[in-house]
Amino acid sequence: MSFSEEIKSEILKKYTNTSNLADCCIKAERFGEYLTEVKNKSELESKFKDYLNISKINECCMRSILVGAFLSSGYITSPKLDYHFEINIKNKACTEYIYNLLSLLEFTPKILKRKENNCYAIYIKESDQIATFLGLISANVSLLKFEQIRVEKEVKNNINRAINCETANLTKTINNSFKIKNAIEILKKNGKYNNLNEKLKYAIFLKEKYPDKSLSYIASTTINTENKITKSGLKHRLDKIIELANSIDKEGSKNT
Repeated sequence: MSFSEEIKSEILKKYTNTSNLADCCIKAERFGEYLTEVKNKSELESKFKDYLNISKINECCMRSILVGAFLSSGYITSPKLDYHFEINIKNKACTEYIYNLLSLLEFTPKILKRKENNCYAIYIKESDQIATFLGLISANVSLLKFEQIRVEKEVKNNINRAINCETANLTKTINNSFKIKNAIEILKKNGKYNNLNEKLKYAIFLKEKYPDKSLSYIASTTINTENKITKSGLKHRLDKIIELANSIDKEGSKNT
């Protein structure tokens, strides 16, 4: 059974026992069903005239109309796959009615016209609003399942983001370390190391002492020393070393 079928099964159990429902809500639920099925909204005027003016409908009947529309032609994708709620309607006027009803209840639906079967779809993709809709139609068991899956997905996504970020930072650190190591070798090989000022030599000393450490860690080792240096200061000096090495490479390329 799909997630949508589970929701509908839960709702139908409640609507089977009509003793708990007001007559107006029972009729409103049928009106919601017909909204998705008729080809012309005018077909509803004789039997459901009281529901055509949204401003005069009470909240419980609004809920029942949406229940009827959802049971008739709505579905909600399993949150394991995607966040998507949709109701399909056969004509534009009825589509606008349901759209306005959802908007009045502070949802932000969108409308899509499907050319292949000449019908309209009202859909919502925001997970918070889908959860609110499930609560609105009293699908409480399905709501709990939806929220549990949503929380699990968010935790998993947060872990993945953290891992990806850590991996990216590690890759960046390794690449920078390789560039700096290569630059130092070029300076020493070409006899330029001794011409460097003491600040640049100190930066090289630190990097060679802690080759696999981050700039933050290296800078932290200098806090209680006379030659204290910040992370940004160390980065600036190492960038200068790479720049000098690159200029030597370019000069060598011109001479070859």
